[in-house]
Amino acid sequence: MSTSESMESRVEITEPEKIYPAPLRSAANNRKTLPPLPLSPLPESSTPSEKNVVESSKRATSSTSTLESLLTALGGNDQNARLSLGTPEMEERPPRPITKDFRPTTAATTNTVATTATGVSYSSVGSQKTIKYGTGKYANTELSPQPSEDLSDPLNWPLWKKHINLGSLLLMVTLVGVMKTAYISVNSAIAIEEGVSYTAAVALTAVPLMLSAMTGLASLIIARIWGKRPVYLASTLMIFIGVVWNTHVRGSLGQNMAARVFQGLGWGTFDTLVLGSIQDTYFEHERQPMIIIHYGVSIVSMLATPLLGGVASGGSRGFEVQFEILSAFLSIAILLLIFGAPETAFDRAVSDFQAPTIKRSQSLMPTVTYTKDATIKYLEKMKPWSYRANEINLPLILQAPRALLAPSTVLLFAVTFLPYAGFWSLASSLSLLFSPLPFMLSSSDLGALMAGPFLLATPVAVVLGFPLFYRRFVPTVHLATLVMSTIVASIGILGFGLYLAGSMMMPEGASTKPLSTPWELGLDRVSLPVASFLLGLLAVGSVGLDATIHPVIQRSTAFTSANLAVGLRNTADMHGGLTILRNLITGAFVLGIPDRIYMWDGLRSAALGLGVAQIIVTAAACGVYWLWDENVRRLDGRVMNLVDLSLLKRTASFFDT
Repeated sequence: MSTSESMESRVEITEPEKIYPAPLRSAANNRKTLPPLPLSPLPESSTPSEKNVVESSKRATSSTSTLESLLTALGGNDQNARLSLGTPEMEERPPRPITKDFRPTTAATTNTVATTATGVSYSSVGSQKTIKYGTGKYANTELSPQPSEDLSDPLNWPLWKKHINLGSLLLMVTLVGVMKTAYISVNSAIAIEEGVSYTAAVALTAVPLMLSAMTGLASLIIARIWGKRPVYLASTLMIFIGVVWNTHVRGSLGQNMAARVFQGLGWGTFDTLVLGSIQDTYFEHERQPMIIIHYGVSIVSMLATPLLGGVASGGSRGFEVQFEILSAFLSIAILLLIFGAPETAFDRAVSDFQAPTIKRSQSLMPTVTYTKDATIKYLEKMKPWSYRANEINLPLILQAPRALLAPSTVLLFAVTFLPYAGFWSLASSLSLLFSPLPFMLSSSDLGALMAGPFLLATPVAVVLGFPLFYRRFVPTVHLATLVMSTIVASIGILGFGLYLAGSMMMPEGASTKPLSTPWELGLDRVSLPVASFLLGLLAVGSVGLDATIHPVIQRSTAFTSANLAVGLRNTADMHGGLTILRNLITGAFVLGIPDRIYMWDGLRSAALGLGVAQIIVTAAACGVYWLWDENVRRLDGRVMNLVDLSLLKRTASFFDT
């Protein structure tokens, strides 16, 4: 640079604000400050104007935008020219601004960011792990869990295959729910026909429930070792034997019990494993609607069965008609299970650097050409047994029992089991209360008493299953849900017991007519729709408490699990463990409550005991959640053997599977 050019530049810099205004800073400019200008290398100024130049240069160091304009001006017209701010050793380029590499969102975040052109991103700059995205309208959604590049991976199945698999399992869930409540409207008729006590009649429901708890735990353990498909097939075979046997058991309580035992041996599998199958086959953004459908189907099948079963059992064949109808649907379910429900257990190995090559089909109908070779190839994939764990050891076997004993599982059981078991036991005692004088209700009328629970509890269960409730599940919402559900459940159980007992007691005073009996007074004062409504409130409170199960378990597993695969496994195990505990205790309640409410005073005492106990338990649970919520989750990790200091050395993300 010549002397004249240098002098001209210094004269122009004396008032840089007027000649070179600072450009607007871009939002993408991540550079905070520039190194301060060195003082010694600059030439000393002998004139006042030159001193002003130095002072202006010092002031310019406090403003990044002004300095940038000065550097641009002093660089001259040559684009490669730059201002020398000292010796070459001291010169240093400013850091390059960090580019914002937009990454598509996961299903747990809002889908507002566009995907890259290639549909591939990386989990971090260090790991460079390939991240795969969905297709179609989910092209901007990061797949969770990340699928492998294996066509046999259930996550890579076409959508129609996933739906057929789920449909076959849900049909079995429906039939299991029908079997569980098939005897609610006919318990009294069975006791009269067989000449046994009412307790022996309700044992046909209680014993299979308790057996299903045992087989449910066994199913969780066996499925972890040899996969879910052989367990499904074996359980379906047990159910089929029991249902067919149950079509010809009238006149023999022993055969009836044997048939129900076979059914109970198969119930546990479909109570505990179906949620795990949904997690095996569906991504996170696809999973929640399927879980809602699964829960809704199980609720509807159990509550609606007495309505239809009571009508079907009104003929000469009695309750056997229900199992004849079940046999027809069970034949269809078996075919679907054999040919439409392949193994979903899969050891997923995801390559860190392999680009996605599989295009997942979103078609609802298969596009395969129906040929002999295609049929044989499909049937080869439907083996009864195709999975085995890589290593069978004691920690693998104890995964499900540990999840059953986890503090969160036990706490959820304590909060939810009283309304759940109370509803089951009172529903199973409807025949005891309303079949004798003065009501003398038929099986169809007894089934109609379940209209209240069906109409009230079903929509509440579905609404509380939507993701909007889970996204807002903060501690205050959690506690409010517990309190409101407990209030509704207590109103239902206290109202049902006190209303019926009070109506059937002889009033004292001049209002009593001469020669009147308790049965005549009760028949005039008891409203069956009111009794059905109160029973429905108990069911609503029960499903309201159940709505807290999934968020609490999900929060616990996210807190304690090393990665997403472990988290999904623990979620399914904890759900299964809770179901096991509730089935076991519910069976005991169904077996024991009828002896306590045989007299109306006993019904009042049982209702008071259950209602008050639920209020006390909920108050204690709210205190635990409010004060020691995080400690409970920490204990979950210790009980389930998930706390391992070696895991702290992992550099992989929680979402790595």
